[in-house]
Amino acid sequence: MKPAHLSLVLAVVAGLAAYVWLQGAPPPGRKLGLTAVVARVLDDPGSPAAGAAAPDVTVVVFTDYQCPICKRTDPAIRRLLATDPKVRVVWKDWPIRGPASDLAARMALAAHRQGRYAQVHDALMAARGQLTPPRIADIAHEAGADPVRLAADLRSDARAIDAQLGRHRLQAFSLGLQGTPAYLVGPYLIEGGLDERALATAVRRARRSGPPR
Repeated sequence: MKPAHLSLVLAVVAGLAAYVWLQGAPPPGRKLGLTAVVARVLDDPGSPAAGAAAPDVTVVVFTDYQCPICKRTDPAIRRLLATDPKVRVVWKDWPIRGPASDLAARMALAAHRQGRYAQVHDALMAARGQLTPPRIADIAHEAGADPVRLAADLRSDARAIDAQLGRHRLQAFSLGLQGTPAYLVGPYLIEGGLDERALATAVRRARRSGPPR
């Protein structure tokens, strides 16, 4: 092969490799310091969480149960928890798509009181079609939440759940988020959905950078 042809082939291969890498790379996001706002986002004991007790990377996700991108990318979070033992995920229910979103978020937070948040969250995210009050209740029940206790907790803890959703809303606004989904991966604030590959890449980048400071 002539040198000119070889150079052309190598340039094409390099271009394809760069394209493939960029397809799996997350948006650059904004690197944040440990401001008062970020500290409140990370240190909110009412926000449901799962994963490592002493993580080297914390992933905070703002989400809505009627957000189509949230639904499409949510399985990446579960796979991350299953494959990376050093990660902790914190969920911020931020219902911005109307009454059904609000009720679904309240149902998930009520299920959190009986240790069933993750199961109800996953089931609501997997649900297709319109979310109505009876369907939301059925989904939570089928995910293993006790319906009698759910109803009781929704009533007795209504103010606490209101306050939790209010904190999530204030945190989202304070970070300048435009909508769901949005992630704080270590120190990087990323808006828009992350599939499994992009999320793993974001976690690796956060691991190199360390937590917000």
